[in-house]
Amino acid sequence: MGDKSDVNVKLQDPDDDIKPRLSTHQVPELVRRLYGLETSEVKSLPSYDDLNFYVRVNLKVNDNPNINSIYEHGYVVKVLNSLQSASPEIIDAQHALCQHVHDRGISTQRPVLNVQGHQYSLETFACPENGHKLGPYLVRLVTFVPGTIFYETPYVAGSFYNAGVFVARLHNAILDGFHHPFYDGYNTLWSLTETPRIREFCKAVADTRDRDVVLKVLDEFQKDIVDHYPDFTPGIVHGDINEQNLIMREVPGQDSVPPEQRIHDVAALLDFSDITKSYIVFDVAISICYLSIECGGGEQLNVGGHFLSGYTKHRTLNEVEWRCLPLLVCARLCQSLVYGAHAYSLQPENKYLLTTSYRGWPLLHKYWSENKEELVNRWKRLCEQ
Repeated sequence: MGDKSDVNVKLQDPDDDIKPRLSTHQVPELVRRLYGLETSEVKSLPSYDDLNFYVRVNLKVNDNPNINSIYEHGYVVKVLNSLQSASPEIIDAQHALCQHVHDRGISTQRPVLNVQGHQYSLETFACPENGHKLGPYLVRLVTFVPGTIFYETPYVAGSFYNAGVFVARLHNAILDGFHHPFYDGYNTLWSLTETPRIREFCKAVADTRDRDVVLKVLDEFQKDIVDHYPDFTPGIVHGDINEQNLIMREVPGQDSVPPEQRIHDVAALLDFSDITKSYIVFDVAISICYLSIECGGGEQLNVGGHFLSGYTKHRTLNEVEWRCLPLLVCARLCQSLVYGAHAYSLQPENKYLLTTSYRGWPLLHKYWSENKEELVNRWKRLCEQ
């Protein structure tokens, strides 16, 4: 797969504020008008550039001819950022991928048709602060998947292993014949192929030591990763497998195990908004990155080994991919930390944007100072146990 630098794709500029503006008070009318449902509860969910609202609805009120039965667990109203709302075909592609992997045993959220029979619509909103018209933004409704996110479960080796198994199953499902023309010419700032663009946002990082390590990672990425793209397995990747997007369930038969040591398995995967056509190893690195951040300090560098132990039971990595993994993890940490700092400068009220920073910066420094070859060998030894 070649470089996408010549593809005409609109990527976010540093000065762009693309997040929608909509308050929880505006959601009930929106749900009633678009979906014919009466909300009984609205809760804002953590989000980055988009808006997500959990809604419970009155099970006895259904004015939508396209809903046969109301989903008892509730729904999520998803309002897409202005950048992606300008390309609504992205949702057609996402839904196609969700259906493809769902048919192959991967549980995901399901789209709900609005009263017009469409999977989404473009809407303008009155700004909650001043009443000015904002938008249009793409609005859709999906089923809510009940369960516990990975972040709220014990960070134990068995759960990392199971996450690796799940991601391998996801990749096998995608590689089993999925194609959508939209992804042939689409890219996003969050794709690891766009790592060099982090430089444009580095002014948001106040600490010089943090900024210096980011620049070192970017230099190394250009030297050691880009030239190896032809050695990586190409494919469609989820692009954001993290501790907030994995829905977990406790593995049965652990009554005698202390709750803080119980292993969980993946029940479902959320948020397909960062899908790109790039390289399978990117998803592996992204998963290791996010699952490591909240892990206990002494075990952070072992997460990759436990995850890969499960992953490699169902898929293989070539030697170049193995060698590049630690630097790819560093690259994703840089994306998350720098873009988080930049977004927070635009949205200081959104504390979710700082989720990664408290433990992410120390982890980046730890990864960068580690001997990469020794780390990979440690992961391989964990896979052999």
